[in-house]
Amino acid sequence: MNFFHSRKIDIFIGALTLALFGCEPQNVREEKALRRQFVREMQNHSYESAIPIARELIKRDPNSSRHWRLLVRAQMRLRDYDGAKQTLSEWSGAVKPAPIRIEEFEGDIARDEHDIERALQAWRHAAADQPKRRRVHEKIANAEQKQGHWREAIEEWTNALKVKDNANARINRAVCYRRLRDWDNAFSDLRHAQKLAPNDQRVQHWSQTFDNIAKYLDELRELEAKLAALPGDVGLLGDSALLLLRCGDAELALEQAETATRLAPWAMRPKLLQALALIGLGRAKECDRLSIKQPFRLESLTPDFLEVLSRLDSAISVERKNPDHFIARAWQLNEIAQPLLALQDAEKAVELDPKSAGALAELSYALTKVGRGNEALEKIKSATELDPSLVSAWQYRGELEMQSGNHVAAIESLSRALAIQQTPAALEKREECYRRVGLFARAEEDHRALLQITAGGSR
Repeated sequence: MNFFHSRKIDIFIGALTLALFGCEPQNVREEKALRRQFVREMQNHSYESAIPIARELIKRDPNSSRHWRLLVRAQMRLRDYDGAKQTLSEWSGAVKPAPIRIEEFEGDIARDEHDIERALQAWRHAAADQPKRRRVHEKIANAEQKQGHWREAIEEWTNALKVKDNANARINRAVCYRRLRDWDNAFSDLRHAQKLAPNDQRVQHWSQTFDNIAKYLDELRELEAKLAALPGDVGLLGDSALLLLRCGDAELALEQAETATRLAPWAMRPKLLQALALIGLGRAKECDRLSIKQPFRLESLTPDFLEVLSRLDSAISVERKNPDHFIARAWQLNEIAQPLLALQDAEKAVELDPKSAGALAELSYALTKVGRGNEALEKIKSATELDPSLVSAWQYRGELEMQSGNHVAAIESLSRALAIQQTPAALEKREECYRRVGLFARAEEDHRALLQITAGGSR
C-alpha cells in the first residue's frame, strides 16, 4: 500500500514539474538556454564566442544588470579593456540608477591595466556605497597588501571580517600584523584561521611559518626593542635578519637585510644575508647582482665567521681607507667560496695601497677562483717581489706555476716558501713537482720530511 502511495506522489510531482516548465514562455526558455551556453563558452575559455551571446541577452532585456555583467566579464577575460569600458558606459545609460557594480568593475579594469591608484579609488567609492560588500573590501585589502601598506590592508581586512568571518581574511590580516611585528594580533588571527579552515593550504603554510617564529619570539621581541631605540643600527638589523632566517621567515629577513644594505652599502654581512633571504624566497637569480656565487647556504656561515665579518664591517665603517680591513675581509670571503666579493675587497685594498703584498695575494687567489689564472699569476709574482718574506705568497705562486705546467719555476717558488717556513702543503706540492721533472731522490727527501712533520703533528 505504501509503495503505491509513494508512486502516486512521484507521478504527481513529475507531472506538475512538466506542466510548470511547459508553461514557461518561449522567451524565458530561450534566455535560460543562452545563459547556459554563455557559461559553457566561458568555462571553455571561448570568450570571443561568449561576447555575442551576452550581447543577445542584453538586446532581449537592456534593463537587466545581470546581462551587462556577463558582457563585461567576457570582455575582461579577453583583455578587451577598452570594450569593457564602453560597455560600462552603455550600462550606466541603460539602467537607472546606475548600478554600484559598475564602480567595482571600473576598479577591476584599472587593476588589470596596472593602475592601482585608480583601482583603489573606484573600489573605495563602491565600498562607501555598499559597506556590506565583502568582496570589494577584500580587493582593496589585497591591493594595499601588495603595495606594502600594512595598516591600510589591516583596516580593509577588518571591514571584510565585519561582513563575514573567514579564514582567508584572517590569515591575510595575520600576515599584515606580522609585517608590523604586532605578534599578539598576528597569532590571534592565525588561531582563528586554523579553527575556520584547518585544511586550507595557505593556513597550513603560514601555520608552519608562525610555529617557527614562536620558537624565537622572545629573542625577536628583544631585538625589536633594541631596534626601536636604535632604528638605524646596521649591526642590529643584521642580527634581526639572521634570526629571521633561522626562523624560516625569509621575507622579513630580506626586509631587514635590504634596510641594512641601504644604510651601509660597504657592509658585507647584510649583503650575504640578503642573498640567503632571496634564495629562501625562490629568487636565487637575483643573487647575481649581489656578486654571490651559488650554491650558498646559511649553514656555510659559522658563528665565528659571522662575528669576524661583523667586526670587519664595523672597522671599515670607521676606517674606510684602511687596506688591512679589506684584505682581512677578502681572506674571509675567499674562505667561504665567495670569490667575486673577495675580488671586490682585494681590488679596493690594492687601490688603497698598490704596494701591499697581502692585498695582491688575496687578489690573486680571488682571480684564480673566477677563472682569470694568467692575471692571478701576474699578481702573485708582484706580491712576492714586494714582500719576499711572505710565505703564503711564495707557496701560492708555486701552486699557480704548477697549474701552468712550469714545474721548474714552481720548485723554486715552493723552495722559497719552505726556506721561510716548512708546511706540509708546500712539501707535498714540491714533492709532486720533483717527480714531474724526474728528480726522484729529491722527491723522496721531501716525502720523508713530510712524514716527519705529519707524525710530529699527530703526537
